[in-house]
Amino acid sequence: MLKITVPRWVQMVGLPLLVIFLWFTATLVSQVVFIFLSAGIIALMLNPLVEMLEKRHLPRFIGVALVFLTFIAIIAALLVIVIPPAIEQLQELVDSLPFYATELGDELDSWKSSIEGLNLPMDVSQQADRLVARMEDYVADLGSKAVSLSINIVNALAQIILVLVISIYMLLDAERIGRNLRKLFPRAMRKDADELIESSQKAVTHWARAQALLSLLVGVSTSIGILLLGALGVWPEGSQYAAFFGAWAGITEFIPYIGPILGAAPPVFVALFSSPWAALSVVILFVVIQQVEGNILVPNLMGTIVGVHPLVVIFAVLAGAQLHGIAGMILALPLVALLRRLYQFFKPRIKFEKRTTAELAAAAGEEPGSD
Repeated sequence: MLKITVPRWVQMVGLPLLVIFLWFTATLVSQVVFIFLSAGIIALMLNPLVEMLEKRHLPRFIGVALVFLTFIAIIAALLVIVIPPAIEQLQELVDSLPFYATELGDELDSWKSSIEGLNLPMDVSQQADRLVARMEDYVADLGSKAVSLSINIVNALAQIILVLVISIYMLLDAERIGRNLRKLFPRAMRKDADELIESSQKAVTHWARAQALLSLLVGVSTSIGILLLGALGVWPEGSQYAAFFGAWAGITEFIPYIGPILGAAPPVFVALFSSPWAALSVVILFVVIQQVEGNILVPNLMGTIVGVHPLVVIFAVLAGAQLHGIAGMILALPLVALLRRLYQFFKPRIKFEKRTTAELAAAAGEEPGSD
């Protein structure tokens, strides 16, 4: 295995300047970088299927067309099965929120006298009235928020179409892109470039398969659990929104660590309008699902795909949220998996030149004088 030695002056000057240049460039064109990264991940994910069709003597452009049509058909089928009932239930939930807010106000009124008897160091009645007033204002603003949400959805769809078009071009020109990537390596390391492409492809593909199955299982489990709570009479109203809450939990499952909390928040909040016991039951349901996910599903499905410290993943997720919201949070995990593969590839091949004995001795001699 050929090793590249990085001189000391490059470590001291070149690498910091390169990092600063890349950082400022990415900041200036962050939206473009995000779109191309998303397209690249989709291309890496679908390229093995295209290569499989090529081995069956199909022209590459036909293989790309077949893979993309199948990919879009699967996504469309899932949307047709899940989205219409989820949207219908979401509309019912929005229409019912004013009624729930009124119910909560009446419930708080009935608790006022007993709570005030505790002589708490605050005006409970005033705080309760403020809470109900804020909830009513929030419900009243849902109409205007729905308009802005619709605009955001249209913008998101436009970006998704752009990402798909770019990923199609990447798949069609994969051979040329691979040749140009190999030219970046020294001649003795050209074969290593093939290993880099293959390992990067595997990292993204394995993540996509595992995450899709994991999200499906969590979404279905959430819907079934909420239906069971309704059948048992613990939260009868929840059965009306089981499909929506299940779809939401499945989508947020793509976001590591933070996703389960985001997935549980809406059903717990809505169940609180029915009774504290219903909300507690929903919390217990999500805790059970997450325990099964964390102890059984993730170890068996994900394995060591990411393989980095949780703090690194959380930092990447928060950075993705800061830059591109929920889409950035979802993209964070495959990027971390990809960067880990790149690190594993370059670590044994790059050697940083160490300081000479004279430099070390000079540095050791300067330390006492600096004190």
